[in-house]
Amino acid sequence: MSVKSLRANALLCLAGAWLLGTVAAAAGGAVWWPGVAAIAVAGGAAALVRSDVRYALMGALVAGLFIASGYWYAGHAPPDEPRGIAVHNDAAPVRFRALVSDAPEISGRSQRLRLSVREIFRDEQWEHATGGVLLRTGQFPRYQYGDVVEVSGELETPPTFPDFDYGEYLALNGVQSLVAYGDIEVIATEEGSAWTAALIDIRARFGDALERVLPEPQAALAAGIFAGQRSSIPDDLTADMNATGTSHLVAVSGQNVAIVAALTISSLAWLIGRRRAAVVAILSIAGYVLLTGASPSVIRAGIMGGLFVLATLVGRPASAGASIALAAAIMVGVDPLVVHDISFQLSFAAVMGLIYLAPPFEAIGAAIARGSAIDPMESRPASFVIETLSITMAAITATLPLTALHFDRVSLVAPVANLPLVPAFPIILATSGITAIAALIWEPLGEASAWFSWAALTYMIETVRFFAELPLASVSIDGFGRLHAFGVYAVLAVLAWWLAHRPIPTVREGPLVHPIMRSGPELQPSLRRGPIARPVWLLAGVLAIVCALAWSAAFAGSSGRLTVSVLDVGQGDAILIETPDGRHALIDGGASGLVLAQRLGEELPFWQRTIDLVVLTHPDEDHIGGLIDALERYDVRQVVATPFQADSAVYSEWRELIETQQIEYHEATAGDAIHLGAGVSLRVLSPTHLITSSDDSNNTSLVMKLTWGDVSFLLTGDIEVDVENELLSSGVDLTSTVLKVAHHGSATSSSEAFLEAVDATVAVVSVGASNPYGHPVPEVIERLDERSTVLRTDERGTIELTTDGQRVLVDTER
Repeated sequence: MSVKSLRANALLCLAGAWLLGTVAAAAGGAVWWPGVAAIAVAGGAAALVRSDVRYALMGALVAGLFIASGYWYAGHAPPDEPRGIAVHNDAAPVRFRALVSDAPEISGRSQRLRLSVREIFRDEQWEHATGGVLLRTGQFPRYQYGDVVEVSGELETPPTFPDFDYGEYLALNGVQSLVAYGDIEVIATEEGSAWTAALIDIRARFGDALERVLPEPQAALAAGIFAGQRSSIPDDLTADMNATGTSHLVAVSGQNVAIVAALTISSLAWLIGRRRAAVVAILSIAGYVLLTGASPSVIRAGIMGGLFVLATLVGRPASAGASIALAAAIMVGVDPLVVHDISFQLSFAAVMGLIYLAPPFEAIGAAIARGSAIDPMESRPASFVIETLSITMAAITATLPLTALHFDRVSLVAPVANLPLVPAFPIILATSGITAIAALIWEPLGEASAWFSWAALTYMIETVRFFAELPLASVSIDGFGRLHAFGVYAVLAVLAWWLAHRPIPTVREGPLVHPIMRSGPELQPSLRRGPIARPVWLLAGVLAIVCALAWSAAFAGSSGRLTVSVLDVGQGDAILIETPDGRHALIDGGASGLVLAQRLGEELPFWQRTIDLVVLTHPDEDHIGGLIDALERYDVRQVVATPFQADSAVYSEWRELIETQQIEYHEATAGDAIHLGAGVSLRVLSPTHLITSSDDSNNTSLVMKLTWGDVSFLLTGDIEVDVENELLSSGVDLTSTVLKVAHHGSATSSSEAFLEAVDATVAVVSVGASNPYGHPVPEVIERLDERSTVLRTDERGTIELTTDGQRVLVDTER
């Protein structure tokens, strides 16, 4: 063994001792003396066998570092008793001032603010205070990083769930208290770090640019991959990625960074050589760290990935492992609590797996291929597949115990699911980045590049969904604890050592070594510089076919029919109309902009970024909330709304956006007619007069009748019995083919007389599953069943009704 290898092994042992001592103290609450004794005895035994006192000294040093790291962790462990503002948890309401210390996370109908407390109001005066608070509030008004807010509300201790200690997780991130929907007042702005504010602003601009040119969920996925903004990725897609073991592709972790770096080097080595490819990988890592916010966890991930590239560049796996272990030990020395960070654990495990498991995995794969008369050194597709599988299997194997420990699940399809995705990921990342940058510079340029990024992102989404739907895609692992994880890692360590020292039988002389581990002279010139690998061209061809199919659909023209889609937006209303000549109108938007964007992404072609008409029936949040995102994401030509003006943050945001974007705006009353083209008309039946105030905004709803040929749709908003009676007494023709049931099927609407007058063949109830209001009530459903076919969005999902002017065809999501 060379002197360099001995030094690398010694460094690995010392760094490993510090890491293991910290982990032992974190897991067991005290130093593991049996482990220390075993290290000392092993060192002494090795010294006697080798007749070399250096082994005894090394054993003593390793044992000392093991003990020292345990005591170092104990001195930094989170306090058992609450401190700072957390002493007021679960008590009377408090009033405090705090800095919004990170970009708010928008999710559904709410936003979460991470607050760094500055002062608390006690004994009629403001006092200095510290602590972290996570505050949940409504989605409007929007807050910004750097805002100083004054909050009044009740502080709560974060809960502990049976399979997850939420309080410990938040405490490790500096948060000890929760506040739900307190009173908030902004008292100052722009008081955060200028550097952090600039990074957050850049990320937000990229995210907004992607949202303007891509539909959902492609826009959210692109923002997660390119800019680290993962909060908008739909829950169902996140669950599918977890089930298929592909979530690492959008996680800001050393695992993702290392895998992408490895693939970048492997792919670009065919074009520009391995060393230049490594430089590109390092520059990409630095840019990725900056773009995703340069938070401590992201910086750690960048260090892991960067050291992996630098250390393996010289082709010495032992040096690479020692460098990574030393970097991890330094990180733990600076902040011992980082050992609790799941991202750090996954990063370290994945990188070490790539270093110690990927080369022997690839050598074994090459030997198997040669045994099948396929020479990977001559067949580039075979080399590409083996290389990709080795990277994927190494990362999955190394992180499997952590996945089972923290998430109680393991993916059985992860190796197969990653095979078509991991090599395509550089293309997905590149096209997403190009689209974001292009859209930020000039939106039409972004729309042009979106054709390619949409194809790449759709390829990823559909691949993930396909594998997630396979039987037993993931299985639950109950009772898998820390001791089990330690045991598995001990077995993996022995396996890695055995594979590294076991000769791999080959047809040619010398095994195929992982390209990242090869030194420059060992690489054949034909492999270092040559045409792009055929599999890369194959992937590009697949994406080109997807693009071609999308383009053909785009230019196929409209269906020549009228389509009314009652979107499944939960507890709320959102109705999308497509006219026979391809125009689009959106009536209401539900409560959540993200949910609406997802539904529009499902219904509209991805290239469709224009909505000709947006209608607001009334300004309750479950009708107006999602429309804010519609105005921001789409080119809205005209807005028609009820004359009622609400005194709410969301309504103020709505009106401000309309004025800022200079959208044509009209307040409608009974008698107004809106011509949507191709003979389709939308006639307003109520309200009968301008309304400036009302105790019940439901009765200010626009009631409209959509007509084409012999088919009509009565759209009732949230009107109640009083307005129904007004409509009956007015003598207006209410007869309709389809009825959108008023107010989600509540008891205050859908009277017997009104339903008899409408006489609808189909009745659609837009309602959220398990909503707290009990909608729709049984008596309304009973009345509807007597006359109509009743369809509910909570049962059927989005309900699509298509007509040729004479008949109505119904298609439901479920």
